[in-house]
Amino acid sequence: MKACKVLAVLRSLLLVGAMSLSSVAALAQAGGAMQTQETNIQGVTAELIECSRKAGVLTVKLRFRASAEKKTWFNIDTGHGAYAGFYVVAGDKKHFILRDAEGAPIAPKGLGGVHLNKGDTHLWWAKFPAPGAEVKQVKLVIPEVLPFDDIPVTDK
Repeated sequence: MKACKVLAVLRSLLLVGAMSLSSVAALAQAGGAMQTQETNIQGVTAELIECSRKAGVLTVKLRFRASAEKKTWFNIDTGHGAYAGFYVVAGDKKHFILRDAEGAPIAPKGLGGVHLNKGDTHLWWAKFPAPGAEVKQVKLVIPEVLPFDDIPVTDK
């Protein structure tokens, strides 16, 4: 609850013009999540902890957190590491996960495949083509998770 109150204060400051989007994003990263979304996995939420642009690459980092009283199997199907349903939307354009010289996605091979006890977390990240500098917010879509809308992009 403390993190929710901090984010509410930060949003209020943003609304009155006291802080920029990048300041809100940086402070949110230091104290917790930029955004939290429900998942289709009972007892697991997804927390967006970073969305940054550097040298033409957009890095997105998520933390999945278990809140169920009992051990929870956490796994999101990546299509054997293909990541076809994972993308960022900037304006009217979809950006899929970048691939290396061998064609492998620049992201962990899988997402989950672990048992989580209450309070346990599982980290995940991916690299996407960065939208142009004029784009200040994006949307993140991944299977089994409600979309993360209006994500501030931090330039590094």
